[in-house]
Amino acid sequence: MSTGRLSLYTKSRKNDTIYKDKVGGKMAKRIKVLFSLSAFCIILGVILNFTTSFKQDKQEVAKRMKVINSTYELFKENTTEFSNTRDNLYDNVFSELYFETLNITIPNCLEELQKYENVLNQVEVEAKALQENCQDIYFPSSDINTKCKTSLEKYEEMVNYFVNDITQVNQNIEEYNKYNQENQTGIAPVQKYNTTKKYIDFNKDSEYTGKEDF
Repeated sequence: MSTGRLSLYTKSRKNDTIYKDKVGGKMAKRIKVLFSLSAFCIILGVILNFTTSFKQDKQEVAKRMKVINSTYELFKENTTEFSNTRDNLYDNVFSELYFETLNITIPNCLEELQKYENVLNQVEVEAKALQENCQDIYFPSSDINTKCKTSLEKYEEMVNYFVNDITQVNQNIEEYNKYNQENQTGIAPVQKYNTTKKYIDFNKDSEYTGKEDF
């Protein structure tokens, strides 16, 4: 009797082991499937994220190019106005500045210099907008890259031309005031033109295009 019981008990344990092996095998397969699905989802997420980022970058580049094109047109117009204003200064204002009558002609000169700086201030608005949109990227359009390079160089040149002109006028005023003081002519000192603008290296090439040494 004890042998029969042992046999049945042993058989039962064998069946239980077989059942557990089957269950364990199914669980292992499920885990593998879940792991495969998780890996697939992660890879798909990375691909979608990369695709989305690439699309956004492409849209950002296109947006910048559009802004550069429109801003550059305004920049060109104001550059022309700056050039015309400067020509007018040399032809009709600076040409009238004689040492003997500087105290008479300088008030008009100072007014014209203020107009001159106002034009440059408007150019500065477009120049800085172009700088902001041009920086840290090389565009797929050679035309856009040229506009970026040209605008930075041109603005630097204009500012340095302006500072040259102001420096020269103020040096003449200093000499005039010094002469009158030393010779006790009784003529009151002439006011110099005040500006906060200085020579710049706008395109960061370690050069100051347009700058002159006085």
